[in-house]
Amino acid sequence: MKVISTHCISCKNRADIFSGLNDTELSKVNDARVGMHYSHGEIIFKQGSPCHDFVCVTSGLVKCFVEGEDDKKIIIGFVRPVEYIFAPGAYIDKRHHFTAIACEETTVCLVATDVFQELVRSNHEFANEFIAKISNQTIDLCRQLTNLTQKQIPGRVAETLLRLSQIVYKKNPFTSCLSRQDMADMCGMTKESVVRALKTFKDEGIITVDGNQIHLLNVPMLETISKIG
Repeated sequence: MKVISTHCISCKNRADIFSGLNDTELSKVNDARVGMHYSHGEIIFKQGSPCHDFVCVTSGLVKCFVEGEDDKKIIIGFVRPVEYIFAPGAYIDKRHHFTAIACEETTVCLVATDVFQELVRSNHEFANEFIAKISNQTIDLCRQLTNLTQKQIPGRVAETLLRLSQIVYKKNPFTSCLSRQDMADMCGMTKESVVRALKTFKDEGIITVDGNQIHLLNVPMLETISKIG
């Protein structure tokens, strides 16, 4: 990793949540901020480690996952520019409750939690945006929980493909830097089950797979499979 530096006032990669801050407040954020570059596979923060900063992603892609017993993982989300990673432990026990890793070349800004919390208390517009972001993330987690607990293998994989295309990469076709194991960790399944489901979708003409490129040929069918589980 390496340190990068751009003042918050002149930065063109600010998350929307910071749009309601004046120059004085932005300068306060800048004084409590460190810009970092991470290579593919580098850990940004580890589950259980002290939580001192909020992470704002300015380029690249970050995956967040919960680590369980026997090295099992559940991916709970991806963060792309220009969004931040909410750390609930900052308000509770000052610990990270999941792990964040760079999926590709990624730059982030680490902002000290005490400054972030001070802005929430003093700036109502900032606080409203902050709460809205938390609410959206909670809704998304509820959707993922439904996918993991109420759907069979085809429904889980269909939902994962739609999520990658529509939310993570926002493209169709899309080239994914994720492994089949990553997709399995999104679904709460084994890698072998994901590979079999992808092959079935491919044989039925619903998708094409060429290395890391995936093309959703029949989105309505995937939506139906996802819905009926």
